[in-house]
Amino acid sequence: MADDIMSFIPCQEGEGPQAFYDKFGWQKNENGDYCETVAFSDRRPLAAGLTSHCMLRLKDKYFSKGGKFLLDAGCGPIAHPELLSYGDAFETRVCLDVSSVALQHARAACGGRGVYLHASIADIPLASSSMDAVMCYHVIYQLPLQLQVKALCELWRVLKPGGVGVFVYMWPRPAIPGILGRMARVLGLRNEGRNGASVEVPSSDHDRLQPREWLEAQRLPFDFDYDVYRVVDNNFLRDYVSADRAGRSLVGFLRLMQDFAPRLCGRHGSMPAIVVRKS
Repeated sequence: MADDIMSFIPCQEGEGPQAFYDKFGWQKNENGDYCETVAFSDRRPLAAGLTSHCMLRLKDKYFSKGGKFLLDAGCGPIAHPELLSYGDAFETRVCLDVSSVALQHARAACGGRGVYLHASIADIPLASSSMDAVMCYHVIYQLPLQLQVKALCELWRVLKPGGVGVFVYMWPRPAIPGILGRMARVLGLRNEGRNGASVEVPSSDHDRLQPREWLEAQRLPFDFDYDVYRVVDNNFLRDYVSADRAGRSLVGFLRLMQDFAPRLCGRHGSMPAIVVRKS
C-alpha cells in the first residue's frame, strides 16, 4: 500500500489503457486541465452544460438515496464536480481504477471519505453483496471483448440486495444521432468554429464498442433496463452545436429528448446508461 492506495495489479509499461492514462490521460497540462479532457471533451459552455445536466440527472435519479458504500468503478481522477457529488449521500466512496495516477487525483478529491483500489473492474477485490450502489462510467467498452461480460458480472456480484448499479456504455452505430445529424444538415445547422483536439494525442485505440444486440444476447445473471447518459457523442456536439440561438435550441431539444424519453434514447442514442437492480 502506498499513500492509502491498495494495489492488486502490477504497474504495466508499454501500451494499453493503463499506460495511456498514467502517461497522458490523467496528466495535467500547463492550465491544470487533464489531457484526456482537453483532447476528447467539448468544453464550450453549451456542450459542457449539457454534459453537466446529464451527470446530475443520473445522480439525482439513482444515487440520491445514499448508503454506506458507493463503488466508483473506473473512477479516473473524478475530474468533474458533478461526478464528485455522487458520493455526497454515501459514507464512503470506494474508488477503483487501473491507473495509479487517477487514484492519486481521486484521493486528493475525496480525501478521508474514500477507499482507493488499484485494480481491474474485471477482477474486483471486494466481497460479494458489499456495495450499496455501483457506478461505472465509460470504462467497460475499453476492455477486451472477452472481459466485458466478466466485468458486468463482477459489478453485479459486489452490489448489495436492494442496491442499484448504473453502467454507462457507448454504442458503435446509434440510430438517433444519425437521424439528428441528417436533420441538422437539412436545416443548415453547423458549428463553423469546430475545433479538433488541441493537444497531440498518443495512440489510444482501446475501445471495443459492441452494439446493443450483442449485449442483449449475453447470458447475464441479472436483468437490466436502459436509461440514457447522453444521446449524442462529443463529435456530434462539435459538429452541430454552435454558440448561438440555434445551438441553444438544439441543446434544449436534446435535453428534452433525454428527460422525456430516456429509455428510447438509451437504446438508440450514443451513450446508454445500463441500469441494474439487485432484489
